[in-house]
Amino acid sequence: MVKAKATLAAAATLLGFAAAAQTAHYPDKPARIVVPYGAGGGVDQFTRPIAQKLSEQLGQQFIIDNKPGAGGTIGVSFVARAAPDGYTLLGGGVHQPMSENLYPKRGYDFGRDFVPVAITASVPNVLLVHPKVPFRTVKDLVAYAKANPNKLTYCSAGSGTAPHVIAELFKLEAGVQIVHVPHTGTAASYITFLGGNCDINFDGLGTAAQHIKSGKVIPLALTTAKRSAFMPDVPTMTEAGGPPLDAGTWYGMWAPANTPRDILVKLNREVTKALGSPEVKAIWNTQGADVPSFEFDQLQPYVRAEVARWTAIQQKAGIRAD
Repeated sequence: MVKAKATLAAAATLLGFAAAAQTAHYPDKPARIVVPYGAGGGVDQFTRPIAQKLSEQLGQQFIIDNKPGAGGTIGVSFVARAAPDGYTLLGGGVHQPMSENLYPKRGYDFGRDFVPVAITASVPNVLLVHPKVPFRTVKDLVAYAKANPNKLTYCSAGSGTAPHVIAELFKLEAGVQIVHVPHTGTAASYITFLGGNCDINFDGLGTAAQHIKSGKVIPLALTTAKRSAFMPDVPTMTEAGGPPLDAGTWYGMWAPANTPRDILVKLNREVTKALGSPEVKAIWNTQGADVPSFEFDQLQPYVRAEVARWTAIQQKAGIRAD
């Protein structure tokens, strides 16, 4: 019995040494970051610059792999099944906590099957209208929508994404009926929206900024409680005569559960370093993004709280995946 215990202890020690060696040499091959939405969307735009900096800092390629579909659940499910070794990561955001209640058969539990590496950016959402619509304030939009139920349409990046959930929350609080037109990503939704085939869009300020500055869309209000220093002339929802909303979009990176803590801590340190680089700061500044401040051990409680928060909002509002 004593000999068996000694053998088990020796084996455990060897496994510990092997894990330490694995971490010390991580990464020793290319890694990929799965973005569960199409190229050009908010998650994609806030993940690619970090991937590039990680490649430079760690001497191995961090490759973006876009896997859109089913409100992001296809790509997330892929990462949930990946080996927990730090070589398959997830680029996502608030969309994932929002999807938990909307897709009960998604095949994973976000709080159980993933561990956060970092929260990388936070941006306000903005209510946009196409220039063809006949109103220029939220107050007028609400009045029109109440007088013409289901006549207006809004585009989204897909069911379960932040634009969809925030739009439905707006509908509930404003007491209006507007038809949802879901797409397979932000870029696809803008093709419809800019073409004048959708009246309204709720989007993160990061991806909306270029279209606002070009004059192709008109911002009516932010869906947050405070104005943004990036576009100080855009009012908050309540200032514009709409319902009180405080719903921004944040972005982050995750690894499959059971990824060694040393690898997670190393990734967190390197992502934090990337976020502090002049190149990434410049990109974030052009999109009106802030970097939330979190210690590593604060990340998981925050994400779990967001899952609970958005689940409660969706159940109260009766929001469903179309």
